[in-house]
Amino acid sequence: MPLFALFIYTGLRGVDFGYHWDEAEWHLEPGRLMVKSGIFLPRKYIYPSFDKWLVIWPAFPAAIRAALENEGQPLAIQAAMVADMADGRYLLRARAMFIVVSSLGILWVYGAALALRYRAWQALVAAAGLGLSWEFAYHSRFAVADCLLVQFSALTLFMLALFRRTAQPHWLYAAACAVGLCTGTKYTGVFLLAPVLVTGFLSLPWSAYFRQAWRAALLCALAFGVYLILTPATVLDPFLWLTETHGISEYYKHSHGGYTAQGALHHAWIVLSYYLFAFYSPYQWLAVPLFVATVFGTVSWLRRDFRFGALLIGFPMLFLTMFCAQYRVVVVRNYLFVAPFFALLMARGVADLADWLPRSWQRWGLAAALLGALFVNGSWLIAAGESIRHNDPTLFARQALDYVRDHANVRFRVSRKILSLARFAAIPLPPNIVNGGDASEVVFFGDSEGPGSWNWRVNDPWLTRAVFGTREVNFNWYSSWSGPDRVVVMAIDKARATGVPLAK
Repeated sequence: MPLFALFIYTGLRGVDFGYHWDEAEWHLEPGRLMVKSGIFLPRKYIYPSFDKWLVIWPAFPAAIRAALENEGQPLAIQAAMVADMADGRYLLRARAMFIVVSSLGILWVYGAALALRYRAWQALVAAAGLGLSWEFAYHSRFAVADCLLVQFSALTLFMLALFRRTAQPHWLYAAACAVGLCTGTKYTGVFLLAPVLVTGFLSLPWSAYFRQAWRAALLCALAFGVYLILTPATVLDPFLWLTETHGISEYYKHSHGGYTAQGALHHAWIVLSYYLFAFYSPYQWLAVPLFVATVFGTVSWLRRDFRFGALLIGFPMLFLTMFCAQYRVVVVRNYLFVAPFFALLMARGVADLADWLPRSWQRWGLAAALLGALFVNGSWLIAAGESIRHNDPTLFARQALDYVRDHANVRFRVSRKILSLARFAAIPLPPNIVNGGDASEVVFFGDSEGPGSWNWRVNDPWLTRAVFGTREVNFNWYSSWSGPDRVVVMAIDKARATGVPLAK
């Protein structure tokens, strides 16, 4: 599928994006420890262990070579893997592995759509809802657990769709195993057990109490068994496991700099605004109608098949309600694993709109709009990947000054660093740059001239007017990011409230 290939290609083009705060301590180093010690307990448990197993995979070619050269001697194999994982470029290979595995979610969503009797073009729209999402794409480059969970969530949905179509129990049991994979990837994946249990319950007569209890017990046992294979520390290292899982749960209940929500309703609004304004596209004018299509698709599924429609929307709502009510720290990657469900609903809404249009020219117009949307999002993924390979602060300053020049009716305050780069590169300054207090917008480098990572306000779709720089993250949601510096344009009132020195 070209969509699948595009996702992997653009992901790999931007794999060398710099530093990520969670990769080394919680994922890469625990994997190295397992290989070095020969004891496959990572001793880091705020995440389960599937990601640690995946981190080890790029060292297998070195292990195979050592086995062939040393007649299979275990210590030689171990030494070769340890040496390979110590290579400074090993992290990039691990990230590449995460990208490839995460990309499988596109195939699972496509398969789920076909199993639910979507037409081929509708299944493509569903797959594109995930595969052309910049949010899913750039998160998949991180050697962390979130997008691995997304693809296992999509796999669970695929198994449930096959069960709905065939009524064969083995697909339901396969869905339970997929839930075990989800939970072994990130603990929140256990929420996916709810739609599996509900599906099993609704597929049997309500009065069949023994069969209901037996099936529910078997589904839970399968999920727990698969999880335990992935994260044996649950029983082999229980005290540290309990300490760290309890610790991270308690931490999320309190605060984490700008990622702290004011309360449950504010938390819910942040998540809603993320999916409404950002998930489907980096362009709000495209993201909003696609989310509206998701809402229409939800209504359509509920009218068409209330049980399965309630499952498609019920699981995301259950998770989001419980998470928003309990926790205050809001990092948007924690909510990505409901995206496969939304992608299917979005495609349903688009399909129903096509069926509702009475005239062929209207349907052709919708088809052209869909192709345009695919092209726009695909072009962004390509440009974002390439931008990571060309980090040029002078270019970013030039682009920002062009933006200032193009908004001649707005008065801007520009930072010293940008002015210095402009003088060095002989870039003419626009006349609407002012030094006094009558500016309405400010232009500055977000990291070196910002308020500091802990003070940045994040999770705001309207945080900036424009951003010029590498596109390894969406700055509006990760403004505290410690990556390559980029030029930020902000309204002066918002910058002042954020603590930007230039706005004072």
